[in-house]
Amino acid sequence: MADVALTQLIPIQEMAPGAVTAIRNQVINALVAQASRELNMPASQLVVRDVRPLGDLSLYSTGTTTSTSERWGYVATGTTTGYVAINAATNTMGDQRYVAVFGIRDKYSGAVSGSATTATQAGYPSKDVVSLVKINVGGGDKAIWDLSGMYAYTEARVAFTPGAVVIPQNASFQISYYREGSLEVGIPTAPVTDEKSWLQLVGIVVEPRGKVISP
Repeated sequence: MADVALTQLIPIQEMAPGAVTAIRNQVINALVAQASRELNMPASQLVVRDVRPLGDLSLYSTGTTTSTSERWGYVATGTTTGYVAINAATNTMGDQRYVAVFGIRDKYSGAVSGSATTATQAGYPSKDVVSLVKINVGGGDKAIWDLSGMYAYTEARVAFTPGAVVIPQNASFQISYYREGSLEVGIPTAPVTDEKSWLQLVGIVVEPRGKVISP
């Protein structure tokens, strides 16, 4: 088992006390070591900070590449069922910047699908808009996270993985959500236009001091 790559998500309710802290510390230590080695910089010249949705991961909150909002909310236009890229068609991690993503939070917690007005008037029940998250780095899929286990809990829809996805400096990457159709009777089988999700990717950034912040 020691050589097996563990990439699955684990709901926080199913984790032992202290497990999240252990995962975070392990990710920080590994990413700092990698950045220090590859940038030829001592750890004292590096900073660890939270990942930003737009500035670091190129996530666009409106489903287009014109948004400049630093927010995790995402409005998926169109009615495509399947994987939909939630950032630009081609994305490259910044120079001297290393990102590790190791968890996800659902900040909507089962909000209705469709626009607020349409969903309310049609009486749509709450449903989970996104069922899978796929992260591709360097042209290869590094993780496909199943959110079903997280959605099984009505509160604190949060999950973590012991196998962080690392996006090193200058690497190409793509993040996609799998949009579900609905199985409820009387609800369209295709996703509703302007469906909203609010999934926060939990991660860290390691980069030289002064690149973004100078603590």
